[in-house]
Amino acid sequence: MTADPLHDLLARWPGRFRFGRLAVALRDPERLDDAFLTDAVLRGIAEDDDERSVFDSLLREGQLEAAEYLLENGPLGEPAQNRHRITARQHELQEELRSRFAVLKQLAEVADLPLPPELDWAELERRCAVSWPETERLLNTARNTIETGLDAGRERLSARLAEKEAQGATDLAWAQSSRALIKDGLLRAAARQIDDGTRSPGPERVPALPAWNLEVSPERLLEWHLDPVQQQRQVRYRDWAPADDSARHLLEAYYSLSDGGFVAAQGFTTALNAFLFPEDTEETRPDEVQGGYLTTVSRVFADPETARFRPRDNLDLFIGGPETREPEGMNKVPPFAAVGPCLEPRADRGRCSVLDLRSLLQLATLRTGRSTALLRVLGRQWPLAMFAGATADELAELLGPDEGAWWMTLRWILDLTGLGGITVADTLASATGWDPALLTLFLEALAERQALAAGGPGWLPRWSQHRQFTAAVEDTVLRPLGPSVGARIAFWAALSAAPVGEDVTADELMRETQYAADLVPDVAALGAAMVCLGRLRLAEEASADRVRLRQCGVLIALRDRAGQRLEEALRDWAERAEEDAPAEESQAVREWEARRYGLSPGYDEYLAALADSVPAADLDDKLARLARHTAEDAVDEQQVAGATDLVPLLREMRSLWQQALRGRQMELSAPPKAVAMISGRAAQVVLYELLANAGEALADSEGGRVSVEVEQSGEDWLVEVRDSGPGISYPEGREDLVFRAARSTRGEGRGGGLHRARRIAEAADGALVLAARSHGHPILKGAHFRLILQMG
Repeated sequence: MTADPLHDLLARWPGRFRFGRLAVALRDPERLDDAFLTDAVLRGIAEDDDERSVFDSLLREGQLEAAEYLLENGPLGEPAQNRHRITARQHELQEELRSRFAVLKQLAEVADLPLPPELDWAELERRCAVSWPETERLLNTARNTIETGLDAGRERLSARLAEKEAQGATDLAWAQSSRALIKDGLLRAAARQIDDGTRSPGPERVPALPAWNLEVSPERLLEWHLDPVQQQRQVRYRDWAPADDSARHLLEAYYSLSDGGFVAAQGFTTALNAFLFPEDTEETRPDEVQGGYLTTVSRVFADPETARFRPRDNLDLFIGGPETREPEGMNKVPPFAAVGPCLEPRADRGRCSVLDLRSLLQLATLRTGRSTALLRVLGRQWPLAMFAGATADELAELLGPDEGAWWMTLRWILDLTGLGGITVADTLASATGWDPALLTLFLEALAERQALAAGGPGWLPRWSQHRQFTAAVEDTVLRPLGPSVGARIAFWAALSAAPVGEDVTADELMRETQYAADLVPDVAALGAAMVCLGRLRLAEEASADRVRLRQCGVLIALRDRAGQRLEEALRDWAERAEEDAPAEESQAVREWEARRYGLSPGYDEYLAALADSVPAADLDDKLARLARHTAEDAVDEQQVAGATDLVPLLREMRSLWQQALRGRQMELSAPPKAVAMISGRAAQVVLYELLANAGEALADSEGGRVSVEVEQSGEDWLVEVRDSGPGISYPEGREDLVFRAARSTRGEGRGGGLHRARRIAEAADGALVLAARSHGHPILKGAHFRLILQMG
């Protein structure tokens, strides 16, 4: 009861729900006064407010406690559906809070600033469950506090840098790198660099191109560069004056391209190489091609931090003639740069990246970081795959095995493709949990939305609101599980049973499935399905006893639909009446072992049956026929003839191998391309036997490693396969026994695979040898096989 009888009466009045905002306000009558009550009633009448419209608006605003009050006390109807809407909105806002909190925390950390008191996670989380506007107010206050600290820190460090420069204790590259760090708010790195004189790593150390804010056209500014009178007359020219003679010569060489011809093309090539690396005086002779000349720009990727994206550091450059508007006949050239009087950058990404006049004028102002700045210009036009790889496996290779390097590599990818900086990198890492497949999906989405007004970084925090993209995320997360319904049941049950990042026991998972449906898999089937979750990159632990999924934004967002998806999966399971979940666990094993039969009749039919989830008995019959054909058929030279790139084949096989042999790791080291004179199917069979042999060598050990290295030796490719197993027990001098038909150190009926692999290699004019029985490597002390194939 309150001291105001009117308030008490209104709080019990059933008709209050005809005025939605009044009903919500009455949940806390101590804050009310007569003026507010009158206003709420009059607004409700004027706007024809009702409980439904108020409930919807409260959800949009993030007033969750008020929406719950309206749901519990008002005649809304559909309580279960509306409760689900509140829960979904709460999870959505929690993810928004987590993302913004991570960004602010990162801003403070890299600036070496203390966290503002408003960034109390427990308090923010509590407020988020009540009112998003109140939570956002705290976040905005915290950002203002950090920005104030950043401004003060920038002034302090700029003064320290100026003092160092006045003492003459700096070089130009170091000073410009320090200014770039200060400008980007990386004050901790800048302070360390100023104090110890070293250069910090990362793209932020490289100065950005100056913003183009001139009203004059690039063509007019180029005229000023070439006319000494205009240089004296135009005040605005001073900020755009060439940094040195090499920059001035580059602009003059560009102007000469309007004359066309070999001399102009060679002059521009020489000027660009000298501009990027003044100490490099090597001249390159352009080759005449359709519409212009094709030449090479040296050492564009020579910086150790960008070399990872293109080990061959040269870049192909097309120089267009005076009237050439589009390079032609360049389909077989890797992503290249182009320059010419009539060439203009495309709006979309493509293999050709145009270096236009405006970009040249911006580049000409730089004294340091020129090759990186050039890559920034070109990278915004090239396909994303140029820096992030064409597949998730290629991105995983770029990231490498060292988690400490992932952050830096991602920042470089974002910087060179123009997709964002540290804030975007933070958001991507938080959302994807560093799953390469998800990271690839998000990067591709950022690239697609880059040209949109609301795209790019503005889209990223709200990705879960886009239905089509969320469906693609769900598909990417679940793809490693294959067609297994049981594994999907385990995934959705684990996601539904507890917050992401917490352990879910087998009992808890079973209870979750029983809540969702009457007919559920038995304990053994669910236990096997839980083990299958180990195929997911986002699973930190997966056994028959417990599952723990990695805490990341994607799984937090998918948790909103976990209950619904669990019911759907259980219905599918009941309708299909699968034999049992342990059989599904063998799906990955079947997919891997099928690669042995690539040259046998019926191989494609068997793969199709696997994809269609044919009953196990039928699969066993098909597999028996394949095995019989494989044992009986001689090696057909026509099947072996051909050419194939070993690198993507090995990447695919590594993925299958690691899914089938969980807990064991394969390391792959290979050049970007390794075309060998052998058909794809034949190469697949040979590699399968080598990798299967290595995998079996690890059968009695927990975990275990296999290393595959592809390297060039003269006119051949060498594929070195090593494992950490016990090695081969055949006596020294009798290593040839390992390639004998029907001979094996692993029991009756296990031989023949390596014998057949050697025959296939020899049919391709290659060889397969045992380089070491054991202890041929200081760490990988097991067997060492070497496959030798002719280069294509």
